[in-house]
Amino acid sequence: MRYLIIGINISLFLLISSCSEQIEYKLDADIIYKNETNYTIKYHQFDSVTKQRVFVFKLQPNSEKKIEIRGDGADKNIEIDNYQGVFEGFQGRGSILIEYDNSKCLIYFSGEGSTTKNISNYETRIISAHHYEFVYTFTKEEYNQADDCN
Repeated sequence: MRYLIIGINISLFLLISSCSEQIEYKLDADIIYKNETNYTIKYHQFDSVTKQRVFVFKLQPNSEKKIEIRGDGADKNIEIDNYQGVFEGFQGRGSILIEYDNSKCLIYFSGEGSTTKNISNYETRIISAHHYEFVYTFTKEEYNQADDCN
């Protein structure tokens, strides 16, 4: 009987200690790029260490591309600021080149508050408690800022 009581106490201890695990919450983001121009856009990043250009995606005229980012380890209460790391992780810390029809280019240098990296320049929509949608629209106005590619 004494061994039975000891066994029950050990089982209860193990059960209680396993219930105190830390819960990790998901942090999901859908980043949608819309092209409202009549030009094909090629989106490139420059690696901040090697300075090499890396092609990321191509966007046809008047179309959109959705990039789904799924993660965990976030805080219980998610706010918009929690997603800044998502943007830095996806877009890196280097410069960005937006190329229009292989003829006009727009470069956003690292640290200059690039419109494609700054979370405040995206339309934001809450899908659920831990799932946000961010939409960036390439417009004719942005195209007009581009220079000839050299």
